[in-house]
Amino acid sequence: MLDATSSTTVRQAPPPPPPPPSLDPAKDAVKTVHKAMESGFFNPITNGDVKNAVSALKGLDATNAKAAISELAKDGGLDKLASEINDGKSFGLGGLSADEKRDFFTEMAKDLGGTELKALSDAFAKAGGDYHGKADVEALGKAIATHATPDAKLDFVKAQAGSTLDHAADTTSPFTLGGSIRVTSHGDAEAAAVGHVLASLKGNPAVAEQAFKALSPEQLRGVLSASIHREEMDTTTISMGGAAHSNSTSLDTSTYKAILEAGAQSTDADFKARLFAEGSAVLKDVPQQNLLLGVSVMDRDAATRTMAEGLTAVLKSDVSGVMRELSFNSETRDGTAFATYAKQMLNDKQTEPLADMMQQLQVGGSKNENPINRFEATEKVTLPNGDKVDRYENAAALGHYVGGVQAAAASITTDRKEQAELLTAVLKSGLTIIDKAGVGGKGVGAAAAVAKEWVTIGTNAALKAIQDDPSAAGKALDLTAVPTNPKTGEEAVGSNSKSAYNTALDTVVRQAKP
Repeated sequence: MLDATSSTTVRQAPPPPPPPPSLDPAKDAVKTVHKAMESGFFNPITNGDVKNAVSALKGLDATNAKAAISELAKDGGLDKLASEINDGKSFGLGGLSADEKRDFFTEMAKDLGGTELKALSDAFAKAGGDYHGKADVEALGKAIATHATPDAKLDFVKAQAGSTLDHAADTTSPFTLGGSIRVTSHGDAEAAAVGHVLASLKGNPAVAEQAFKALSPEQLRGVLSASIHREEMDTTTISMGGAAHSNSTSLDTSTYKAILEAGAQSTDADFKARLFAEGSAVLKDVPQQNLLLGVSVMDRDAATRTMAEGLTAVLKSDVSGVMRELSFNSETRDGTAFATYAKQMLNDKQTEPLADMMQQLQVGGSKNENPINRFEATEKVTLPNGDKVDRYENAAALGHYVGGVQAAAASITTDRKEQAELLTAVLKSGLTIIDKAGVGGKGVGAAAAVAKEWVTIGTNAALKAIQDDPSAAGKALDLTAVPTNPKTGEEAVGSNSKSAYNTALDTVVRQAKP
């Protein structure tokens, strides 16, 4: 018999077993997204629905994330999700915050391949929110640049190449209550995103070269142009004391520079010459004035100086090779590309890099070659009829350089004396380099000693020529560039090589428009 205090032991049923893992996580995530995106008059899509849909995608591994995004791109679900993510409604019916959206882009960049990232970018471009979804498309590009695998970056650039010239325009915000207008130069959204990805490939030359070569010259120029962020503000403030007016302009060219530095890793001199040419064209097009009032762009000098640094990186990676291609490629042999760059360098008083390039063209990248041998060197070229002829590539490259610097100085000032002063600064920088053991080095061997002697003799002769006749700037550069026998005063090179030099020089002086 049980006493009153006794109790009956009740056995608890064991918990139900966990559900078996899904056999198709990607399909389940797609269903979750579709269900979350269902709406009606009495069933609006809430902020919680958007977060559930995004969480379903973020929770997938890379393989299933790719499959889910691909399926949603096909059935329209991705467009709907992008639109709801950007929904600005209040009372719990809106989309994601800027931080939440950035986190979503980060996770997708880690997991998706280039094709799926292109689909995601397209969905946010359609969703808009600003000019063709520029803010979101570029934000996704930055996430890809930071978090995607090299292969995904390459595939993304290839996938987006055809979209880099779709839309390019300025957007104007209307007057505000304070009387302000803001103009922002967006360029093309996809081009800007591709620019961030290309810039991120510095340190990975193999992938970078493939990515750059996936773009046509026109597309590459579009990417470089879109990488420059320009914003202008015109403000009128009205107070008891009257109206006060202000105007400001900002230019950010850091991404442009980083793109060129990534491209400079290539071992293909012809590609780098074309990259240099497209970059130079974008530099030339940077506006001297803003769009609002026509006043000078306040920080243009700093921005263009940064751009010139990027172009310098391309040239310095292979001075002889790039200059050779610039002098022979049909698109660049008129010299406008190099002269535009040289003009910027002269304006920035960056004469030492210019002088260093000239010395490399004279005595090689290691600066220890015989300048006569280099000037007279030939390469066999096959003509369309099959004949093989000699081409004086080093002489022509040197002529292209001299012509470009002359054209640059002439475009800065028509005063011959002032032109001579600009070129004198380059020549004196060349002597400074020699004094720093920039030619031949210390304790040099016979070849390097010859190189140093010839460069010094030519430079000093050029400086004396300018001192005797300030209008003889072109003659001075010739004295520096073309080896001259100091004992006889005669040119130490043959007629054919000098003819190649003169042809390149004259072409640039006549045709370049920096």
